[in-house]
Amino acid sequence: MSMKLSTFTRFLMILALLVSVGLMVGCSGDDGATGPQGPAGSQGPAGPAGPPGEDLTQAIEPESCSVCHANAGTEGHQGIYDKYLDESQLAMEITEVKSVAAGGAFNVTMTVSIMKGGLPFIDADGLPTLEQQRFYVQGYDSATRSYPNAMNASLGNPKAVAGQPGVYKVTATGVSYAPENSNAQAYAYIAQGLLDTEKRPGGHIDLYDDLASAGMTFGDADEYESYANVEGCEKCHGTPYRKHGYREAAVAGLPTFSSCKVCHMDDRAGGHEDWQQIVDDPVAWGNGDSAKVPEYAYTRRIMNDVHMSHAMEFPYPQKMSNCITCHEGKMDKVTADEFFVAETCKSCHGVQPRPDEYNELVFYEKKAPSLETLWPASHNLDLTCTNCHGSNGFAPTFGEIHSGYDAEIYDEDGVKYSELYTAEITSLSMADGKVDIKFTGSTDLMTAPQVLVSFYGYGTKQFLVSSHSRDANSNRMEKTIGSDNPLFTEEADSVQGNWHVVLDTTAYASDPTIGEMIDSGAIRRLEVSVRPTVKVDDQTVATNAVSKTLELASNSIDDDYFKGANAVAKVEGCNKCHDALATSFHSGDRGGDITVCKHCHVPSSGGSHLEMQSRELASYVHAIHSFQAFDTDEVNFDDPVEAKLYGIHIEHTFPNFSIKNCEACHVKGTFDPVDQSESLPAVLSASYENETWDRSISFVPSYVTGPSSRACGACHRTELINEDEAGELASFFQHTKQGGYLVEEGDWDAIVSEIMALFD
Repeated sequence: MSMKLSTFTRFLMILALLVSVGLMVGCSGDDGATGPQGPAGSQGPAGPAGPPGEDLTQAIEPESCSVCHANAGTEGHQGIYDKYLDESQLAMEITEVKSVAAGGAFNVTMTVSIMKGGLPFIDADGLPTLEQQRFYVQGYDSATRSYPNAMNASLGNPKAVAGQPGVYKVTATGVSYAPENSNAQAYAYIAQGLLDTEKRPGGHIDLYDDLASAGMTFGDADEYESYANVEGCEKCHGTPYRKHGYREAAVAGLPTFSSCKVCHMDDRAGGHEDWQQIVDDPVAWGNGDSAKVPEYAYTRRIMNDVHMSHAMEFPYPQKMSNCITCHEGKMDKVTADEFFVAETCKSCHGVQPRPDEYNELVFYEKKAPSLETLWPASHNLDLTCTNCHGSNGFAPTFGEIHSGYDAEIYDEDGVKYSELYTAEITSLSMADGKVDIKFTGSTDLMTAPQVLVSFYGYGTKQFLVSSHSRDANSNRMEKTIGSDNPLFTEEADSVQGNWHVVLDTTAYASDPTIGEMIDSGAIRRLEVSVRPTVKVDDQTVATNAVSKTLELASNSIDDDYFKGANAVAKVEGCNKCHDALATSFHSGDRGGDITVCKHCHVPSSGGSHLEMQSRELASYVHAIHSFQAFDTDEVNFDDPVEAKLYGIHIEHTFPNFSIKNCEACHVKGTFDPVDQSESLPAVLSASYENETWDRSISFVPSYVTGPSSRACGACHRTELINEDEAGELASFFQHTKQGGYLVEEGDWDAIVSEIMALFD
């Protein structure tokens, strides 16, 4: 048995060996075709979650400006300016002027008594704690109504008087006359507490917390009467008017403006010949060519320095021919024959024609025309104008040439056109998508008034859909009477002076439609404005546009919707400087109502002339009054004239001597960080690119940002743009982004919907 098992085992081993050899031989043969793909296996278990990816989109969060800057406007801006305006703690009186003869001249001593907070002001000799102190005596020639340079003296070296607290004596030696025995005046001012306001290179505008002025007259110096009114200065510069921020024009004890005469003497050489050169020979001025500067020699009398600075250098917000701004009630005096002389004319006009390429610049478009373009070739500055133009001559008199009234604002009798020609919206309602509007005009000269209809967004003061926004068919919700607009119909009862038009909002092609936005609550009110266009001698004259707000849910007029008691800004503030709003930058029929400006100045568009600003009204106006320059992408900085014009523009200061007087334009308490439930986001324009402009600021894209960034930020951006502070500007943008939102090339409509949903 064991033998048989052993034999069988050997048999199996031999068989296995043979199979192995066969397999080894098969490895060198054909592997055969690949078989078909097998069925997919079952889904394996989910792997662990990976780390979160980076969110490359900015969340739209509301602004948090009010957390840190809740009272920035009332305290940080207006609060500073109010210190300039409030009652001064300083008071001063000139108690005596006494002269002692000395070697053919006089040593003059002025005694002053100074109080602070009702107590004697105690200081060391020299009054070192006073940041301003000036003491003058000035003679007066009553025969010529002039203040001669030879009779001007400045006193100094203040010394405290022993035993008399608050009393100081100042002195001058070698004075040519004894003021107390002459026709003369004494004038002094002091100031303390320099305020934190704008400082300009080379400028001498400073505002102080406490200021005091004092005056005293001798002889007939008290009889001087200026032919200008201080109220004219106060319109633009604020009340009281203080030149440079600290030299008062109205001083107790002195005739008005005589205090100015201690510097603006009537026979002393002026120091700003470049003013005339700017308008007379811009090429030489731009190139710094001083060869002809002696031709522009002038005396620094008040008329010359005021006229020249306002007419030639400043961006004066009126026509210089609107003389009544400063001379109301005295036009017969300032246009008398004695003043129709070359000096008067040259104080506003250049003499020779300017090159055409410069006349096309906005700066020169608004300047008075050159004299040689106005008079016949036979005329020149050496002629005696009154030989022909005098009161007994045959040619028009000075007063007939210059009535003193801007013909765009006043009629020939000096009455404002806005008082003569008026419009009124008499009926306003909406039903079934149709806005029914009736309005009247007071004159047949009003032949083509314009109706504007815009729709407010949510509960805000801005328009979500404005009259100026085109629909998909390029139609606007703006209707000029007598012209075609498929969105409007003039009803059968519409006649001259009593117009009746209907706007069909269902024909306005937009997505979403106006009806859908009303249904969703995105639109709750509409605004209708009427521009009462009147032309006199082919010129559109200054009239007051009118507006009414319709609350849609009740279909009733809402007179206080950001107007009246709830107004944010006041048109009276505009007209103090502009006399009639819009005449110096638009047409005259856009004045009288700030609301009408908002139809075009919408937050959905970037500034069309201003980089890094919104077209919305607050951004635009703040930037303009902070002196950001228009259209800098078109400035040729390689041209020395254009480059210098840009340079002087950005160094100007708001005429209240500081932009911090928010109440110059705003209603009290309306200039702190914006209530976001009442104000829409805004588009800021991108920065301009200009190959001729060598500046540090590089490209800044368009952004959508919040209302405080738009409005309050406009002044701050302007300052940084003007100073070319690239790093500070980048930091400011980042600051507004961290405290709100700053979305590059953002979708305004989507952002409005998202942010306003937080307040709805």
